[in-house]
Amino acid sequence: MNQKLMYLQEPKLSFGYGQSLEDPRDGLTLFGPYETFGPYTMQVGVIGTQEGAALYEQFVNAMNKPIRSDEERSRPSFPGFQSVFGVVWPNKPAYTHLLDSQTIGKVLRIPNVRMRTYEAVNTYLREIVKIHEREEVKLDIWILVVPKEIWLRCRTNAPSTSLSNSHIMEVASLKGGQTMMFSDLQAQYEEEAKALDLDWDFHDQMKARLLQKKIDIPIQIILEHTLKFKDKYREWTYEDRMKAHLAWTQSVTMYYKLGKLPWKLANIRKGVCYIGLVFKRYDWGSHQGYACSAAQMFLDSGDGTVFRGNIGNWLDKKEKEYHLSYESARALLSLAMESYAQRNNCYPQELFIHGRADFNDEEWNGFSDIVRQVSSSTRLVGVVIKESGKLKLFRNVEAELCEYGNLRGLALSTSETEGYLWTRGFVPRLNTSTSLEVPNPLRIRTTRGEANIEQVLKDILCLTKLNYNACIYGDGLPVTLRFSDRIGDILTAVDTLGDRVLPFKYYI
Repeated sequence: MNQKLMYLQEPKLSFGYGQSLEDPRDGLTLFGPYETFGPYTMQVGVIGTQEGAALYEQFVNAMNKPIRSDEERSRPSFPGFQSVFGVVWPNKPAYTHLLDSQTIGKVLRIPNVRMRTYEAVNTYLREIVKIHEREEVKLDIWILVVPKEIWLRCRTNAPSTSLSNSHIMEVASLKGGQTMMFSDLQAQYEEEAKALDLDWDFHDQMKARLLQKKIDIPIQIILEHTLKFKDKYREWTYEDRMKAHLAWTQSVTMYYKLGKLPWKLANIRKGVCYIGLVFKRYDWGSHQGYACSAAQMFLDSGDGTVFRGNIGNWLDKKEKEYHLSYESARALLSLAMESYAQRNNCYPQELFIHGRADFNDEEWNGFSDIVRQVSSSTRLVGVVIKESGKLKLFRNVEAELCEYGNLRGLALSTSETEGYLWTRGFVPRLNTSTSLEVPNPLRIRTTRGEANIEQVLKDILCLTKLNYNACIYGDGLPVTLRFSDRIGDILTAVDTLGDRVLPFKYYI
């Protein structure tokens, strides 16, 4: 096959009234979301300090009004939450719990970061569990307003003192069934034993422990600085264009977590399912040194589901890549196939598995065998996607049609199984580039199964339009890989999470 450089048209998105546009902000402004509630008022629970609760009310007041931007093409104005989505977002929450600042200060003075993060999560989690058990309180979403100090001191690389080896051994002995002489010391050590099995990032641990307790109410963790429209690093107040951008991003995330799709792909092929593989190594707890496997499944509607797989020693030390065993590959894909069938009353016609590493024979045999067992009509294809800096395109300054540099959507097919796709670059609609430098392409290879490489490239460009955690024109990675690291962090934030199948909205 000869090399072929082509331009792939920007995928369109579907919104209300059956209308389609390229930019999600244009579509939402003109036609509203793809899925609607009808008349509806959000039921929100808020947990934060007194200052955080006051900032939340101010933020919602701002979100319910237009926020003008001085950069209408690349960061357009925000019309207001209810104007866009047709849903009332009250500035007074349905339920509010105020955290005591002195209690938070005491927690933040805990020297060890693991214990500090564990107790910080507890200050929020206890209230959520209590309200969850009171059936008369029905909430759509929890907003956790977090002071900047918790964000700084309850995350990876936060300042910490180490626990002594003898103390760790005493705590670990509780797992073996030993008891302490004094009951109060026993209770303290039991709590420390729990903390030692957890990640020390507040965001990841908070989400994982909620999933662990089977509390199926989405949460949105938001910093007090964000509610002030301020940068959390440099403390400056956002310019109008960034305020509008933040409003778009927060509102789309909120709407998606309410259970409705803001938009979907307009021209996605029917009966196609995309799965992104996730591997995350445990660096603590009883599974230390092992890895958790998972899969993200995205339907032709654009909605996603996460499946947690087995834990094992998946690292191939020779290749320094993660690979599933035959049985684990079968089990993981079986969950995805059955979930698809339950939602669609049939199995997919085409199933694409996206990964960052080549599939070895053992894991691919596991994938292939379960597909053959349940659906002889499903075509299975393995696609490896990696960001590549080895190939650059530079514009010809003498060519009239190249004055804007590399376009997002450029694609180069180099063989029947391999191609390069530029998901970042100049966007005519925005009159700017989504890359600050000469953009690098994605290197895309179909390493298992058969598929037309041009169609594969088009599908992956479509999947860059499904980031519901941000309201942007297009992402640099397909959604099958964009959130794999974040999902892995949450799945491994606790030692035992179970194998529940949950919608994607609980992980973003």
